[in-house]
Amino acid sequence: MSPARALGRRVSGPRVLRVAELIQAEPPRVQAACARLPIGASAVIAGVPAGTLLTLEYRGRWWDLRPRWLVLRGLMRALRRVDETAARTVVVAAAILRRSQVLVAQRSGPVEAAGRWEFPGGKVERGETLSAALARECAEELGCAVTVGAELRRGRSASGAELVLLRAELADGSAEPKALEHREIRWLTKAALADLDWLPSNEPLAAALAESL
Repeated sequence: MSPARALGRRVSGPRVLRVAELIQAEPPRVQAACARLPIGASAVIAGVPAGTLLTLEYRGRWWDLRPRWLVLRGLMRALRRVDETAARTVVVAAAILRRSQVLVAQRSGPVEAAGRWEFPGGKVERGETLSAALARECAEELGCAVTVGAELRRGRSASGAELVLLRAELADGSAEPKALEHREIRWLTKAALADLDWLPSNEPLAAALAESL
């Protein structure tokens, strides 16, 4: 987890200390994970495109003589507990379409997945939107630039991560996709999708895509 931003200030009356972090989860999950906060601490939750911005605030009484660093450390620990409880792993996958065909990729590893097929993509990093993550993954895995469109389907990966299939097209002026991290890539029609040996997590995505093409 990246270091949280800590803020402190003196006001007339209570001492106010805050820590804040972006958590990759929906606001209701973060709210539920905030059920057990330190005494005197409160949570401010704001939904943003990349997740939920959580701010924990402590308003100490004038007789609270604990050092500032000690109070902030307690808030940081509480913030990490909320993050560990609420945060989810999200993986994006690209349905790159061109002239009624879609790009698919054959895994080169690990051993249990090698030779099976998937839609290219990868994990959403902290602070990324789904679209930004997919554009980055396509650049890294395929060496191409894409324009990301609508969400097509959601599912679960083998590890339990949330898997999101997004429609995409090659951006104007993009290089032709290459198998930089896969064994092979192919452009296929929807009729050919059913003939592939898909990763279990990608098979329902492929079936849903074939129905929509």
